[in-house]
Amino acid sequence: MKLILAGGGTGGHLFPALAIAEALKKEDPSSEVLFVGTKRGIEAKVIPQTEFSIKFVSARGIIRTGIINSIRAGVEIPIGIIQSLKIINNFKPDFVLGVGGYASAPTLMAALIFNIQSGVQEQNSVMGAANRMLSKFVNDIFISWENTTPRTPSEKTFLVGNPVRKTLFETGSVPIDNDKFKILIFGGSRGANSLNLGIIEHLDQLKTIAPKVKIVHQTGSDLLDKVRDAYHEAGVNAEVKEFINDMGAYYSWADLVVCRAGASSLAEITAVGKPAIVVPFPFATDDHQTKNALWLERQHAVKMVKDVDLNQGSLISEIRKLLEAPSELKLMAENARRLGRPDAARAIVLHILKSQRLAA
Repeated sequence: MKLILAGGGTGGHLFPALAIAEALKKEDPSSEVLFVGTKRGIEAKVIPQTEFSIKFVSARGIIRTGIINSIRAGVEIPIGIIQSLKIINNFKPDFVLGVGGYASAPTLMAALIFNIQSGVQEQNSVMGAANRMLSKFVNDIFISWENTTPRTPSEKTFLVGNPVRKTLFETGSVPIDNDKFKILIFGGSRGANSLNLGIIEHLDQLKTIAPKVKIVHQTGSDLLDKVRDAYHEAGVNAEVKEFINDMGAYYSWADLVVCRAGASSLAEITAVGKPAIVVPFPFATDDHQTKNALWLERQHAVKMVKDVDLNQGSLISEIRKLLEAPSELKLMAENARRLGRPDAARAIVLHILKSQRLAA
């Protein structure tokens, strides 16, 4: 089978696509996978380091991006479609799956022109603009949340969860620190400044319990030194990193996770069954991170702290409460694991393979 995975731009779009590619190669080692993205997206750096190939098209955001950028996007749309037509004509895929992001739209439009089977994979509880438009025309819609909006036709919509990469379950060799309460803090691949500051500006609240805790904090590059210095001055045992490559090992290590409420982060913490405090990014499109977090909070799988409350020390206060509530942590972990869908990538792949056999 030959599969095109179109989209990217951010890790939230790209890493589920990589999980799907890996799952397909496991199910069908003879399969071929081609990624289609833009040169500005994260895929331009990540995919060349994998076993997969990538082609690039011209595409950019057109909604809420300013007049000049919208004009440029309008010009690039037909260019991107023509480039996608050439890519599809050369690769001759059996299926084209859009995962969101700028490159998804022109590639799926080209697939429709060629009458090739296609689908979209939506990571969030609120569908992105590209997937929302294209869902009307594709064969299959793979969603990650029961309450995904807007509603799509039930006959071609499949609740599978958000794919996570197999490396998530590799435990690695991080020291266990059994005598400490271990906290993993991260805000995405580039960090999250308000989350970083919400921690370090209230470290005085941690001083009395500092001997009990060990923190690993991924900051991104902007505040790396400031965060490291703050922990040192407060006397809190913390390992501060710009970026964490082996997330599976640190998930396995952690007793509690503190992170944003992006779809990939939530898919990961539920897949590995970890209790978490989540801080939704307040400016996400359609406030989808808050919607994601609220649904999980109602299932008693996470605690949510609003970004606006970080400057009041609410995050540290919540950490202190959970440190003294092992039974609540255990319940959150159980609920997270119950809601996790670690086989989401395989479910998507099996559905696509089945549809190909039926079409043959």
